[in-house]
Order: sequence, then structure tokens, then C-alpha cells
Amino acid sequence: MNIPLSDCLSLLHRCQHGALATHSQALPGYPFVTSLPFAIGPDHSPWLLMSGLAEHCRNVQADPRVSLLLQAPAGQVWEQARMTLSGELVPQQPSTALLARLLRYAPAFEPVLALGDFRFYRLQVRAIRYIGGVGRMGWVSTTDWDALPVFELDTEATLLPQVAACSGGVSLLGVDSYGVDYYLHDMRQRLDFGVPVAPAQLPQRVADALSAGELR
Repeated sequence: MNIPLSDCLSLLHRCQHGALATHSQALPGYPFVTSLPFAIGPDHSPWLLMSGLAEHCRNVQADPRVSLLLQAPAGQVWEQARMTLSGELVPQQPSTALLARLLRYAPAFEPVLALGDFRFYRLQVRAIRYIGGVGRMGWVSTTDWDALPVFELDTEATLLPQVAACSGGVSLLGVDSYGVDYYLHDMRQRLDFGVPVAPAQLPQRVADALSAGELR
């Protein structure tokens, strides 16, 4: 089944945490699964912050191959969208601009960074399996995923105040060509465009969404 990339992006950007499966070092041959918050980079890559003392971090340091399960935040499991991203978790130090974005998406990261034992890991996606409900599932082309249009961080920095001015005062997290992420009631929310929108047209698209009651 052909799964639209916009469906995958919508689920990814609405989730605040996922179930991370690593290769257990304490029990060789067995998977080890834990739940972790994550932030989202401008290229839609999940970023995790992990302590070197954590079991899952030790597993990743020995074998970076992982899977990250994302689930819609409410409803019956079989009826809700879910997606598994498989790939390698690579340690990476974000730039100052990227760190600011990651902390907008996951503000809980900031206090633990001061502890000194936490390190960022970026998921390099190799395979995507999406399930949109009973009978609606399929593998998603990572070639298409990698070819998604990306806003550079300076472009996003220019757009954020413009979007804020026409967004009705929501707490903005980030913008990309397929949507706008924001906080509402302590939950990540997303205004989905469905199709790519050019940077110059994005503020007007958000203003139209506000007028239509889509942004709430």
C-alpha cells in the first residue's frame, strides 16, 4: 500500500516520546525496550538525549542499530496510527541554533544537560513501517523520505516570528514545508498542510488556517 509521506510526518511531529528498542548487552540476543522523549530536527530526524549510565545507552554504544516505535497519543492501539523507524543512533553534538530548536521541542532536556553525563544521539533512518489502522499499512520509501524539502535553520528563524504574528498566540515549536508544530495543553500539536508549502507562502497559509479554525 502506498503510504503518503505527509501521514508519516504528521504522526512523527505529534509524538513526544517513543519506545526505543536496542540490542541488549546484558542479555545477548534479546531486544531491550524503553520509553524516551525525543526532539525533531529540521530534516525530521528524531534526536534523543541519553545518559551514559542508562542501559539503553550502553546498548547503543555497543550496537547503534535500533528501532523507534511511535504511537498516536490516544485511542485504541489497533485503531490508531503507529510507525516504526529503524536505523542507527549516532552521537552528534548539535550546533547552537539546532540546540535551541531541540530544546523548544523537548524543554525537559535542558535541566539534564547540566548534569554532564547526557549526550545527544540522532537517528539515521534506514527503514520506515507505517500502520494507519486495521488493513492500512506499508513500508515507506526512505529515498523519498531523504528527499523531503528541508528548511535551513536560518530560514526557520526568519519564519517563526512571521508565523507567530498570524498564529493566534500559540506556543510555536518549529516550521517545515509540510506543517507547523506548536504546544497546546502541554501536548505537541501540528497544523498539517498535506502538501509542501514554500517558505514565502507559509505565513499566509497559517493565517488562513487560523481563520478556518484549523489552528487550535
